[in-house]
Amino acid sequence: MATKPLSGIRVLDHGHVWAGPLLAGSLADMGAEVIKVQAPGRTSGVSMAGASPLAPENPPTDDEPMAYHGYDRGKKSITVNLGDHEGKDLYKRLIAISDVVVENFSAGVMSRLGLGYEVLREVNKGIILASLSATGGTEGPWRDLVTYGPSLAALYGQKGVLGYADDPQPREDTADLDPTAAGHAFFVICAALEYRERTGLGQYIDMAQGEAAVQRIAEPIMDYVFNGRVAGPHGSRMAGFAPHGYYRAAGDDRWLSIAVRDDQEWAALVDCAGEEAPALADDRFATLSGRQAALDEVDVAIESWTEQHDPMALTQRLQAVRVAAYPVMGPAELLADDNYNALLQSQLLAEPPVKVPLEMIYQSIPWKLSGTPGSIQGPVPTQGTGNDYVFGELLGIDDGERSALSERGII
Repeated sequence: MATKPLSGIRVLDHGHVWAGPLLAGSLADMGAEVIKVQAPGRTSGVSMAGASPLAPENPPTDDEPMAYHGYDRGKKSITVNLGDHEGKDLYKRLIAISDVVVENFSAGVMSRLGLGYEVLREVNKGIILASLSATGGTEGPWRDLVTYGPSLAALYGQKGVLGYADDPQPREDTADLDPTAAGHAFFVICAALEYRERTGLGQYIDMAQGEAAVQRIAEPIMDYVFNGRVAGPHGSRMAGFAPHGYYRAAGDDRWLSIAVRDDQEWAALVDCAGEEAPALADDRFATLSGRQAALDEVDVAIESWTEQHDPMALTQRLQAVRVAAYPVMGPAELLADDNYNALLQSQLLAEPPVKVPLEMIYQSIPWKLSGTPGSIQGPVPTQGTGNDYVFGELLGIDDGERSALSERGII
């Protein structure tokens, strides 16, 4: 088996909900040894740790994987009471032989525990601490903000441009600031490891999840700075494209996404539709500026065509003439999609894990490295199953002392 890119790197993972667990899980997929640090007798803190929406009458217990989620796969789980001086001492011993710490607590939590970066680097000058709080650790009015992922985007300008122009209320979306921050943090941790390779010194990485995603509204911000225009909700439309939206297809609640950037692509779409949609051949629509001036009419003309066709079949026709079109897939369609399943199968053939967990369907490894591919390192751990390995093998604490620590609630 090929050595993975991050083999030999040890990560302590305090992640909860999405950003932290995703970041540490990605490091594990690339070969790092990831140790999930939890308090004795508590669940992982993820939003899924309570009753499942699929079976609300059967909430999971603390000692089963259902209390966690798929991004904890391949990790080792330990329990240690960081509020107790003995627990802190054990943790510092672990810091001394580790490389990276990942946490997405509210700003200041690690410092209040007496385990801030200044303390950790006294124990290990090469330690890298990555903090992914919602608004960052820099002193400011929002530093101690209480946040949840889907609504945090409101503070960073994104809710103001979501929704439709005729809808008076901003609309929710997913908590996508979490994976955006996790992706940025993965990159910068690798950069910090490279720096440490040259200097022997670790670093403190302070990343505000909101700031990591501000570039998503770069155009509205710059339009305001340079032109004084205030952007508002614009539905599915996008400046510079015409058309750009979702159109009803044949069948119950079936839709097709179509995006056209220039006049050449529009001509290809019109040619593809042919006599099935004569309204599309209107001379006013031949240029981008003409289509932008009559977007409502363009949308009506397109939908009069798309609603006659199966979305996948029409996608294939439009893609054949190089027009960006896609069916709007639901879970059932995605699981049946040949391309998606080919990606999963290529991963399994490259390096099959010991057991193929269900989360591989929806949390596969997106990086396909030719020489050092990632892979799922193991199942989701139950709480504390890594205690014997971490405290016994890594720290050299014998069975009797570990039992005593467990009885006192330290581990």
